[in-house]
Formats: sequence, structure tokens, C-alpha cells
Amino acid sequence: MKRLIPALVLIILVSILGTLLTGSCAVEESQPYGPLQVNFPEDEGAHPEFEVEWWYLNSNLTDSEGREYTAMVAYFRPSLKIISISDLEAETFYQEVPPLAELMGATPDYAEGSFDLRWDDSDRWHRTDPKSLSYHLEAKGTAIGLNLNLVSEKAPLMVGGDGLIEWTEGSTYYYSLTRLQVEGQIEVEGRVIDVEGIGWMDHQWMESMAERGRDWFSVQLDNDTEVIFWQIVNPDRSVSSRDLTMIFPDESIYHTIDLDLEKLDSWVSPQTGNEYGILWRLREEAHDLDLEIRARYAEQEIRVFEGSDHIDLDFWEGGTTVSGQLNGQAVAGVGYAELVPLGE
Repeated sequence: MKRLIPALVLIILVSILGTLLTGSCAVEESQPYGPLQVNFPEDEGAHPEFEVEWWYLNSNLTDSEGREYTAMVAYFRPSLKIISISDLEAETFYQEVPPLAELMGATPDYAEGSFDLRWDDSDRWHRTDPKSLSYHLEAKGTAIGLNLNLVSEKAPLMVGGDGLIEWTEGSTYYYSLTRLQVEGQIEVEGRVIDVEGIGWMDHQWMESMAERGRDWFSVQLDNDTEVIFWQIVNPDRSVSSRDLTMIFPDESIYHTIDLDLEKLDSWVSPQTGNEYGILWRLREEAHDLDLEIRARYAEQEIRVFEGSDHIDLDFWEGGTTVSGQLNGQAVAGVGYAELVPLGE
């Protein structure tokens, strides 16, 4: 069995290719956080002095007939793109990653100091209004595509409270736009579908990463609260660290590492043999948080560089439904999960 390389480690591999081509304690809610480590709008742009960086969007969407979809796109500096769409009623998952030869020939342009990402002549993701958090995204694959307007209903969430947080190795600068109004079109096998819904954006940049797995979740609750949480997993499958940040309706922030994340059910990919959690329970005592996170359906594995003799890279990325309680009140919502395994 070939060794599986975690999805995030791929970014380092692609960075090497790009070079060749060109020659902790929980924080109490009442305790103030330190100075912000992320500045708008300049930090929306690229940070080429850092080795690893990506911009990511997930969305839960509905068409005019009530049919549901999820969609995701991610761009990694210097040269990687992943795009996926799920037709939830049909339980059909579409995912595309350019082949390695195409990635080596790609010429993406990630602007510094402002948010304007371009992938050759096909894709552009940029801020459309300097006075508001409004964006337009056009992303194209061979059989799928996105053409979406995005408007943030909240100020950026500085993950961890100040936007600088421990990661797999060292630290990462990290902010999220946790409640985006989404409207526009998706394209699936030649059909252009008008959609609207809710989205989530992440932007991270860091010096380096260790080779560890990750179970990452975003949650958007119906009481206008959002939660981001994850656990970092060592090669021996022990948990290295856990982290959670919440942003409430008034945009106040709570951060803690004191949480319990339990996998309740799994799915094994028939293609790769990888096991992914498809039902999880999250508990956090200070806010009486108890959530069940359930995958919309199981078969949402992304395979990057499929068929390569040198790199096997597989991970799970898909929409979730959420139910449970927060501060003694029943809540429900939607979310996304990214599950990055480690091979034997």
C-alpha cells in the first residue's frame, strides 16, 4: 500500500515545484485578546514571504426549486486549485483538480496588499467594493464551475481571538468570513443553475507545516452563531491538539482548547481504504455546547494526483448538518468538514 500524504503537506510539495519552475491555555470569554495580528484589507492579499498559504470557500446552496447543493473551491500558493460540487438530492459528488502537468504550467496571479486572485484566464476571485466585504468568484473546471457573488454579514473572525494561532508546527495567521450571503450560478455537466445560500471563507498563511492529519469543521447555526474547530492528529493517530473559536450574533468572540470531539460513525472509501468520520459529537462545557455533526452523505472523497506513481493524496471534504444545543437552547444549522488522514 502506497503511503498517503496529508492534503495540507501537498502545499509544500507544490511550493517546491514552483521553485523548480522559476529556477496553550483556554482563554476565558471575559479575558481580552492581544492586538490583532491580521490587518484589512492588506492581509487579504498574498504573503509570498511565507512558505504556505491558501484561500478557501465552502457553501451550502439551494436552487429555485428547493434542490440543495454544496460547493467548495480552494487556491493554494503557488500553484494548486481544487473545486467540488455536490448534488445532495442525487448524492452525486463532482470534484476536479488539475493534473500535475497542468499545475506545473499554470501561471496564477495572487495579488499582494489586496484581494485579487487569478488562475490563468479562467478563474478570478476578488473584492468588488473597497468599503464593504463584497466579493465575486468565478471558478471553472472541465465539467463544473462557480459564478458567485459573496457578501459578508459579519466582520472577519480572527481565529483564536487575534488571528494568530498554533497549528501543526509553529503558528498560522488565520481569519474567516463566517456568514457570507451567496447568490449566483453553479455549473454541473453543462447545466447552469441559479442558486443562493450561505458561505464560509478561510485564509491562512504560515512558515511551515508538520506531517499530521486534521479533522476540521465549520458550523453556521440558525441563531446567528458560527463555530470553527479542529483537532490535529499525529502519525500514531493520537490527538496532538484541539481548538475552537465561536463568534456570536453581536460579533463577540470566544476561544478555547478545552473541548471534546468524538467520532461516532465512519465510512471506508472503497477506492482508497481510508476511513473517514461521518458522524461526530462536539461538546464544550463553558457554553453548554453539545452538537451532533452529520455528513450529508458519505461519498465525498477528493483524490489529488490520482494515478500518480509518486504521490497518493486523498481527503474528505463535504457538507454537514448540525443539531444540538448552545447555552441551554436548541440549535440547528449547516456546516462543512475537511478530514485529512495519515497513511500507515
